Amino acid sequence: MSNKAAKRYAKAFFELASNRIEDANQDMILVRKTIQNSSELKKVLSNPTINASKKLNIVKTIFENKISDLATKLVQLLGEKDRLSLLEQVAISFEELYKKSKKIREASVVSAVPLNKELETAIFNKIKELTGSNKVSLKNIVDSSIIGGFILNINDLKYDASISGKLAKIKSKLVE
Repeated sequence: MSNKAAKRYAKAFFELASNRIEDANQDMILVRKTIQNSSELKKVLSNPTINASKKLNIVKTIFENKISDLATKLVQLLGEKDRLSLLEQVAISFEELYKKSKKIREASVVSAVPLNKELETAIFNKIKELTGSNKVSLKNIVDSSIIGGFILNINDLKYDASISGKLAKIKSKLVE
């Protein structure tokens, strides 16, 4: 239920912010990162024993002069409705709407070592070719357990070109 509510708040905020969408997106990124990086703030927002007005004062103090008036009004509304526990999810949902509206594709590449510029460019070009999108947000995750190669994730698509993946395929064929 709360996820649906967060999406509704995010959609309403997205529509209200349509003429200032870039600023609103920056506000939501800041809100999301702040909450994700503070376990104390997460605990406060999800704690039912702390009253709504106290939560609202805490959140307003944290974001004072850091987010736009429109984003502050969103925080105020969530506080008045005792829904500040949804703030992080509202920010995440807003960012998803923003990326969808701008046709930004998200991809992650898991590799045994950090990508060099040449390989990163080649992967960007492949993602653009596969998705038909010129706007790609690429995140490199380093995981030495894959031994070598890479694993590419684009939305629901997964391409495993890792050595550990190939070894697992060989092992499954040998077990048969």
